[in-house]
Amino acid sequence: MSRLEQTWPVYILCGPTGVGKSQLGVQIADKYKGEVVSADSRQIYAGMYIGTAKLPSAERRVRHNLLDVVQPDELFSAQGFCQKATMVLNDLKAKRIKPFVVGGTGLYLKALTEGLFPGTGRVADLRKNWGKKPVSELYAELVKIDPEKAARLSKNDRQRIERALEVFYAHGKPMSELEKKRSSPVGFKFLWAGLNLERKELYCRIEDRVEKQLADGWVEEVRRLKKTGFGPAWPAFKTIGYQEVYRHLSGELGYSEMVQLIKQKTRNYAKRQLTWFRHQAPLSWFNAADPKVQEKIEKYWELNQ
Repeated sequence: MSRLEQTWPVYILCGPTGVGKSQLGVQIADKYKGEVVSADSRQIYAGMYIGTAKLPSAERRVRHNLLDVVQPDELFSAQGFCQKATMVLNDLKAKRIKPFVVGGTGLYLKALTEGLFPGTGRVADLRKNWGKKPVSELYAELVKIDPEKAARLSKNDRQRIERALEVFYAHGKPMSELEKKRSSPVGFKFLWAGLNLERKELYCRIEDRVEKQLADGWVEEVRRLKKTGFGPAWPAFKTIGYQEVYRHLSGELGYSEMVQLIKQKTRNYAKRQLTWFRHQAPLSWFNAADPKVQEKIEKYWELNQ
């Protein structure tokens, strides 16, 4: 059996935003002379550093893959991530370098580890029509054509509801059925570890990080982006915090209101991430506050690879 045919372990470190994944991921990757593969749907954007909590270059210590992949005005999908990440993993496997996939975007991780079903591109005419309808009406339509998928979605998640409808009308088959035909990358064994904290401590860390990001120049970063055209039409505008800072610079929000909204939305996002990982990912949890957390995660991976 050739080296490329052998199963190669891929170490996944995931968890909610603000928990400390990036720092710990670097420490472990550095110890094993590995490389980090970012699985963060916001850190893919170039020119967005402070608000996406990218580690400064001086603190990375090891090579980081899939940072600054596209410009903020470009669309980037889970499929695009899966393709690029698979190429990186194959390259690292060929070089016998350990890959440490670090991030909190569950959809990216699911796409990478379970594969993607044969999807479809955006159908502009359908989406234009749906934009005129309330999300409750769209959800009711999805319940009729794909009750299995509807049961897994929030009734208010317009984006994913529209996507499920789009796939059905493009293929003539429910999205839940097509998802069962996923194809994951071959030759890899994915080893998941989740990093978490007590809820109160996690929220404190999130709020402290927001304050530091603002002190580090987040508003100036958005001001620079705004001068280049950054705004509601750009895909990256959906990033938590950037739209609030943009609204502040546009005179819609006072500074204090902006800060509180960013903290609140980030806390809510962390809660959604935890819910997703608990229901969707085959992982074991580790306490980020444990002084021996790195040692315990390394031992867990070693025993399961």
